[in-house]
Amino acid sequence: MTISEDLPRDEPIDSSLDGVDSDELVDDDQLQPTPEQHEQLKNGLHGDRFTAIKRSERRYLVIGRGGDDGPGKRRTEVCTLLDERRAAAAFRLEDFGFTGEELELWAPAFDILSEMATHIVGVLEDYNGGHVWELGYLYRYQTRIRDALWLLKRIYASEAETREHYDNGMAASHLAALEEAADDRVIEWEAPVDLSDAVGSIP
Repeated sequence: MTISEDLPRDEPIDSSLDGVDSDELVDDDQLQPTPEQHEQLKNGLHGDRFTAIKRSERRYLVIGRGGDDGPGKRRTEVCTLLDERRAAAAFRLEDFGFTGEELELWAPAFDILSEMATHIVGVLEDYNGGHVWELGYLYRYQTRIRDALWLLKRIYASEAETREHYDNGMAASHLAALEEAADDRVIEWEAPVDLSDAVGSIP
């Protein structure tokens, strides 16, 4: 399997959505996996898990903060809730052994899995982490975002808290463009106890 064999890339989206400087994002042409990395990519995207996802009617790629802290656990919770649905499969790149530490593997894996997903679900609590790159990548390359993207965006009670979590100009421009594209598929939640109800709004 080559990166573009079964799941062709969309063309970059048009300029009707403003606010993203494409020069700030990593260009695919700069990513050159070694033969060993290409083999690792193929191995990671084969197996029972990948087959089960392909056979599911609804396929949810869940992006957002990783790790074992609060945001990472809540993203895992979202993935679990979606995966429990009938005829559905929810997954993260980590489930296939890919992390942002090896960008040459992570980027093509993200590309393939996001193309395969029927829903791309972003769980957003702040702008600290690799998910900021994911948002920029989605904006630049995935013209399907208007149909596939759902954003679960955490809101905060005060302006000071909001600035503390979302004070990142580049990421803010990415999110503004993505929110405009997603439109009514931006679902806000405030307390962690509200998150399951927010997930229930995603078809």
